[in-house]
Amino acid sequence: MKKLIVTLIVMLVPVLFYAQGAFDKFNDIDDVAVIVVDKSMIDLAKEMKVGKSEQDMVTKFTEGLDNLKVYSTEVKKYKKQLKAAVKDYLRDNNMKTLVSVKDDGEEVKVYAKQTSSDTLDEVLVFVDGGDGDETLVVTFTGKVKL
Repeated sequence: MKKLIVTLIVMLVPVLFYAQGAFDKFNDIDDVAVIVVDKSMIDLAKEMKVGKSEQDMVTKFTEGLDNLKVYSTEVKKYKKQLKAAVKDYLRDNNMKTLVSVKDDGEEVKVYAKQTSSDTLDEVLVFVDGGDGDETLVVTFTGKVKL
């Protein structure tokens, strides 16, 4: 029994940390802009001095959010690599398409991983700017209530 538990843990560890590493290879590439906002910075957004309705909206959205990452590039080589990384990530993480828009050579897709009818665990936005514009990947992780 002990061997079975150890074997399961060894098998699951790479899966649990894959989300963090799927796009990390782009962090050190000069031609890829990377923005990472961690939980402590997200929590600061709740302290902003704005109107009541805006504050309520910010608080509701950021309440369960753990991090936000943005990857952006206009370099063709890295655009292809980002697209391939998104494709692999979606395949391996069973995310569903929420929205898909194609207009004037650009494509925007929003994917989500949802564990209950009112909670999103992860959201991934992929913007394929086509030949001329930038390609963008935005990921949100945490427990976001709808």
